[in-house]
Amino acid sequence: MSGAAGRVGLVLVSHSRALAEATETLARQMTGESVAIACAAGAGAGGAELGTDATAIAAAIERVCGPAGAVVLMDLGSAILSAETALELVDPALGARTRLTGGPIVEGAVAAAVRAAAGGTLDQVAADARQALDPKAAQLGEAERPAATAVAAPAAAATAAVAPAVTADLAIADPSGLHARPAAQLIARAAMFDAAITLENVTAGRGPVATSSLIALASLGARRGDVLRLRATGRQAAEAVEALAALVQREAPAGAAAAPAASGLAIPVAPGVALGPLVRLVRSIPEVPETTIDDPAAEAERLRRALEIAAQDLGNALRGSDILDAHQALLCDPALVDEALSRIERERCNAAWAFRLAIEAAAAIYRQLDDPYLRAREADVHDVGNAVVRALLGGAAATLPDGPPAVVVADDLTPSEAARLDAARVLGVIDRRGGPTSHAAILLRGAGIPAVAGAAALVPDAGGALAGLDGATGEVWLDPDPEITAEIERRQAALRASRRPPGARAGRLRLACGREVELWANVAGPSDARAAREAGAFGVGLLRTEMLFLGRVDEPGEEEQAELLAEIFAVFAGAPIVVRTLDAGGDKVLPYLELDAETNPSLGVRGVRLSLARPALLEAQLRAILVAGRGHDVRVLVPMVSTAAEVGAVRAALERAHEALAAAGRSHLWPVATGIMVEVPSAALMAERLARQADFFSIGTNDLTQHTLAAERGHPRLHALADPAHPAVLRLVRAVVEAGHAAGRPVSVCGEAAGDPDVAPLLVGLGITRLSMCASAFDAVEDALAGATSAELAAVAEEALSVDDAAAARAARAAARRPG
Repeated sequence: MSGAAGRVGLVLVSHSRALAEATETLARQMTGESVAIACAAGAGAGGAELGTDATAIAAAIERVCGPAGAVVLMDLGSAILSAETALELVDPALGARTRLTGGPIVEGAVAAAVRAAAGGTLDQVAADARQALDPKAAQLGEAERPAATAVAAPAAAATAAVAPAVTADLAIADPSGLHARPAAQLIARAAMFDAAITLENVTAGRGPVATSSLIALASLGARRGDVLRLRATGRQAAEAVEALAALVQREAPAGAAAAPAASGLAIPVAPGVALGPLVRLVRSIPEVPETTIDDPAAEAERLRRALEIAAQDLGNALRGSDILDAHQALLCDPALVDEALSRIERERCNAAWAFRLAIEAAAAIYRQLDDPYLRAREADVHDVGNAVVRALLGGAAATLPDGPPAVVVADDLTPSEAARLDAARVLGVIDRRGGPTSHAAILLRGAGIPAVAGAAALVPDAGGALAGLDGATGEVWLDPDPEITAEIERRQAALRASRRPPGARAGRLRLACGREVELWANVAGPSDARAAREAGAFGVGLLRTEMLFLGRVDEPGEEEQAELLAEIFAVFAGAPIVVRTLDAGGDKVLPYLELDAETNPSLGVRGVRLSLARPALLEAQLRAILVAGRGHDVRVLVPMVSTAAEVGAVRAALERAHEALAAAGRSHLWPVATGIMVEVPSAALMAERLARQADFFSIGTNDLTQHTLAAERGHPRLHALADPAHPAVLRLVRAVVEAGHAAGRPVSVCGEAAGDPDVAPLLVGLGITRLSMCASAFDAVEDALAGATSAELAAVAEEALSVDDAAAARAARAAARRPG
C-alpha cells in the first residue's frame, strides 16, 4: 500500500514494539491519518521480544513507500543494520525512494509526519527528521540558535521580489505558546493555499521561517504574548493570512480575550462548534454464548432469517444513503455468510457465535491495512455483525439517555448509529476512536453535526461533564471555565453569521465569465428533500426510489409507493424532479424477489435488466410515479442502461402504464421526459445513438468509474483506482457531453464526483452545467468554483485528460480548486 494521498510514508524501526506504536500514536495526533506510517518493531511472535527484524522492515517499506518515497527512523545501532539489510531485500526501485535517517525516533517521527502531511518532498521530510533535536537544544542553550536563513522558505524569497506581500502582526494567545499541536495544525492549514508563507517572532527577533516545517516553527521559540508576523505572497496570500491568523490568535475585535487553550486536540471530522452536557451512547449488544447445537440445518436457517432482519434494520437506519449499499453487500458476502454457515455445519457452533467469529476474522483483515480509508471500514463490518447478533439474540440499537440536547461520546461510532442520531438532540459527537474517513464521519458531515475523532486520550469513557468541541480544528474542552465558554459561544455566533441564508443560492451559481452552473440535489426521502429545498437546490437531480423497496420483507404496493413519492414531490413543487426507477440487484439485495444467486452480481441482473425481467414490478412503479407526479415537473431516469433496446423497452412500459391509468380514469402526469443513467462504458461510447431514445443523460460516476477501471468499489486492494478523476473516466464524460450537446440533450452528473470540490471543477471544465449532489456539499462546490471562468476550468480539465493515470490526474484536480 503506497503512501497516503501521494505523500512520503514513514517506517518506525525500534527494538520495542510498544515504543514504536506509542510514537505512531503521537505523530497521528499531529497529522491524523493523512500520512502512511508503519511500525516494524520488536522480534518474535507479535514483536513481543526486544529486537528488530529485517524482513519486517522490508515489508513495512513496501506498504508505505509510494511514488513520493519513504523515510525510515531507527532507535538503536543494531536497528540501523536491520534497516540496511531491509533495503537489500526490497525492489531496487523502492530502495531508491527510501531514506534512512539518523534523526531521533520520537521527535523525528513527529517532525517528519508533519512535514509529510504538508506535502514535503522526500529530502525535506528526511531533513526535518534529522534536525528534530535542534530546537530543543537551542532552547536549552546546548547549541547555537539556527540562523533564520537556514529555515526560511526559498520560494518565499523568490516570490517576494515579484508579488506584493500580505502581512499581519498578532499576539499568540495559546498559554503554551506555539507548541507542537498548534504548529502542526498551522502547517496543515498553510499547505492548503497557493501562497509562499513565512512566520517571524518579532518579540524575540527570530525568523522569518517557512510555515512548512515543524522544526522551523519550533526554532521561533514563540511563547504566549509574543508578537508573530505572518507574511504571505502569491495568488491566495490574503486568504492564507486570514486563515492562519485565526489559528494563531482567536481574538476577533481588538482587545478581546485571548482564545482558550483546548483540553486537547482530536482529529477534525465534521465542521461546526458545539457546547453542552456530555452523554454516553448506550449500546445493548447481547453477550454471545459459545455453545454448540444439535441441528445444523435449523441453525443455518436461523442465521439466514437473522440476515434478512438485519438487512431490514440497517435499511431503516441507512435508507437513502450509498453506505447502505456497502452494508447490504456485507450481509451477503461469502467471506462472512459462507464462513459462518461452514462453522455451523462443521463445528456445530450456534449461529450467533459462528457469525461473530466470521465478523472478527473480517474485521482483523481491515484493521491491519495501511490505507486509512480502508482501515476505517472495520467499523462497517462490526456494524453489520452487531445487527445480525441483535436479530439472533435480541437487543436494541444504541440509544441516548433521556435529557436535554447533548454532546455525545462514543467508541468507534458505526454508520447505523450515526444515521440514527437526531440532530435536534445531538449537539456534537466526540468519537474516542474512529477517524475522518469512516462512513460514520461521512454521515455526520451530511447531517451537519459537528464531530471530532481519535479522542480516547482526551475524553473519559463516560458522560457527566460539560464538553465543547470545534469540528473544524479538532479542539476539545472538558468542563470549560467561563472564559473558554464565552469563546466557544463566540465561535458559534460567528459560524451562524457566516452561513449562507436559506434561499440565497437560488439553485445556481455564476462563474466569473457569466456562465451558470445548476446545483441539484440527490435525495432518498422526505427529510432529504426538505433539507435540499432549504439549502436552495435547483431541483432533485436524483431521487433514489430504492428507499421504498430496501429494508423490508415484502414488496411495497402501488398505492404506498404513490403516497410516499407524492410527499417528496410536494416539497419540490414547481421545481424539476428526476426520479430513478428501481436500481436493485448487485449489492442491493431484495430478499422478497428471490433472485437467483450470481457469481458476479455487479455485472448481473441489476438496474434496468432486473426491471425488464420483472415487468409487473416495473409497471407498478411507473404507474405510481405518474399518479404522484400529476401537477409536478417529474422526469423518469432509467438506471444501468447498456443498449438502446433497453431504453425502448422502458418507454414501451411507460406507454402501457399511461394507457392503464387512462383506461381506469385516474388523473396522472403525461407525457413524461425519460432519460438514462450513463454508468457503463457501453452507454458512454454509444451516447450519440442513445440520444435518439433518451431525452436527457445523467452520468453516474460511481459505477462508471468501477466498470471503466474494472475495480470493484470497496475492494480493499483496489481503492486507489476508485477515482472519478482518472483520465479514462473523464474521457467518457467528455464523450457523453459532446453527444448530448450535438443532439440537444441536457447532461448532468449525479455521482459522488459532482459533490467533490476537487472533481466538480473538472466536470464543469468538460462542459457539465448540472451537478447533482448531497445538499451539504453545495457550499464546498460553490467555493471550489468561485472566481473561475469557463476557459480556466476547460484548461484544467484538458490537463487532467492528458495524463496517464489517476495519480498524475490528482495534481490537475488540486489545481482545479481555484483555477488561474
